[in-house]
Amino acid sequence: MHRRRFLTTAAAGIAGGLAPAVARAQAPIKIGVLLPFSKAFAVLGDNTLAGFTLGAREVGPEVAGRKYTIVKEDDTADPSVGVSKVRKLIDKDEVDVIVGTIHSGVAAAIRNPIVEARRLWLNPIATNDLLAEQGCSRYHFRFSASGWQSSAPMAPWAKRKAGERAYLCAFNFAFGQQTAAHFRKAFEAAGGKVVGESFPPFGTTNYAPYFPAIKDAQPHVVFANFAGPDAVAFVKQFAEFGLSPGVKIVAPSNLVSEDVLPAQGPAAVGIYSNSYYTPSHDIPKNRWFLKACREQVGKEADHFLCAGYDVAQALFGALRETKGDASSGERLAKVIEGMTIDSPRGRLRFDPKNHNPIQDVHMRVVQASPLRHVVVDILKDVAHPDTGACKL
Repeated sequence: MHRRRFLTTAAAGIAGGLAPAVARAQAPIKIGVLLPFSKAFAVLGDNTLAGFTLGAREVGPEVAGRKYTIVKEDDTADPSVGVSKVRKLIDKDEVDVIVGTIHSGVAAAIRNPIVEARRLWLNPIATNDLLAEQGCSRYHFRFSASGWQSSAPMAPWAKRKAGERAYLCAFNFAFGQQTAAHFRKAFEAAGGKVVGESFPPFGTTNYAPYFPAIKDAQPHVVFANFAGPDAVAFVKQFAEFGLSPGVKIVAPSNLVSEDVLPAQGPAAVGIYSNSYYTPSHDIPKNRWFLKACREQVGKEADHFLCAGYDVAQALFGALRETKGDASSGERLAKVIEGMTIDSPRGRLRFDPKNHNPIQDVHMRVVQASPLRHVVVDILKDVAHPDTGACKL
């Protein structure tokens, strides 16, 4: 073959071989967002996405020179729907990263498909303890709190502040059952006594059948764990039945979160809750966050927006570090594992043993005029206990 023709042919072959690789390198990063956008948890999904959107707007349409696109799916807070939707995101949409979800049952159901596909999984809210213990994964990071963090640290605090007799009333699924069990263990370890328990099903609208048992047990404190419309119904009916203010309620943040507090109204006053985020927490990052939520996404800040925003901070920070390379979930995970995030909640970092957050927990009480949470105590650097079950 003539030398010039050979060089021309070889160059064309090399260029042809490189073209698909270049095209792939320049393709947008695909971010799959799996949240409940309908039914009972729709507001929670919308707020979490709004927080993520706020973080994405800080970055702009590109990160490290690469465009990104968001593919949304609605899991409806149903585990079977969640599995179907996450498989679509992975197999059909070929997303690089999964952001989700809210419901603990959905989180447990989607765990295996995500981990088997080796996708980075940023979990904004779901508290299922499985994901910090035997079901942990190097690809998974939680941005809210485990079931243990949402309940156990407040138990000795509640005994000191409210009394030694407790009643447990929570959702009849993983989040409710796990948090109630953790509260029981910690309350009894502090010298308290659990005098009864009830587990109403998800979607309960009438709690009146459960209140006589609470009244007869004569507790000083009720540990309650509900969210969305269930939380509104429980809090209002609890007050109407006449159990408060004589019996104090302590709860994870979702019972009286900002999305339900206006509907609960005066019935919520005096309820204690714990949370990683409180809108009234006066630090510079949170002052900016409150204003940005109102002006940029039209929302009042809450812990769902905070978690969504911090997911965006972690994801885009990791992508900057990898120069826009989203091809390795393991590489992205390694970057996030070493991060300390300047969050509206305060400092956020991840436990290298289980990828659960290490963070301060706010003990708050609902006050009137205006109706809001006020921090009354801060439990520093709360981490999920190392049970030895997690093997990253």
